[in-house]
Amino acid sequence: MDPLNTLFQKQLDTMQRIELFLDIYKCKPFVTDDLRELKEEVSSAAEKLQCTKLYLDTDRKDVCSQFIKIMQKMRRNELLMLHLLELGIQNANSDAKPTQSSTSKQMPLKELQNETKPSKMYLQDYTKSPFALRSKPRDIHFYDFEANITEEEFETIPKYLKGRMQLSELKQFLEKDVIKCFEDKYTLMYKHRKALVSQHDLNEWKVYNSMQAHFPDQKFITQEDLSRKTGKVLDKKSYSKLQMLRHLHILQEVRSEGTIYFLWSYSK
Repeated sequence: MDPLNTLFQKQLDTMQRIELFLDIYKCKPFVTDDLRELKEEVSSAAEKLQCTKLYLDTDRKDVCSQFIKIMQKMRRNELLMLHLLELGIQNANSDAKPTQSSTSKQMPLKELQNETKPSKMYLQDYTKSPFALRSKPRDIHFYDFEANITEEEFETIPKYLKGRMQLSELKQFLEKDVIKCFEDKYTLMYKHRKALVSQHDLNEWKVYNSMQAHFPDQKFITQEDLSRKTGKVLDKKSYSKLQMLRHLHILQEVRSEGTIYFLWSYSK
């Protein structure tokens, strides 16, 4: 563009801005009060909006807390009813007529008998349930150790750590090894002592409860627990999977007195 035309264009732009300023300035006496009131109203609206947000957050927490307590009571009542119903079935079997076949047996409750659909509860409810008093082991799952890995979360894992591993492989390791190790450990650890008839179980029960003093408010397993669960020493690939679970904030690794602890840190 010609330098002279450029100079003229700049002057025209400057003149337009000056004219716009003068137009606004002439209107100042008429709009000042309105703008001031509008500013005050915006400030007041912002304060009310903040107060409303704080109230809703507080109310939501209270409602969620009440809901959790109600659900826990319902689950405890459900477990109690299942236990009483199971006792009723056992009593009915003992009073059965002798004409019945000795090989025919009354089927127990599906919820308690079907291994493909094991019982599921919270650890807090498990400690108060009949299962904690029974010496016979049960395959129980716990809501406390539920975790889900989405495709988006999996993609956040660095490539140097992930390598060629697929999401399905990491999920299988989490569910079959890690979560199962947590469940087996706390199924035994939260049993009542009088329900332990095996010396091996009693020794492990003592070790678990003594180690819990290091992390009283957290659930954890050790590297040795995982090795016993898988039946082999953790290899490099397994340890890489544990590092991925750390990256996804499902586990937290802590070393203390030569022992490697994996703390459950997943929050829904």
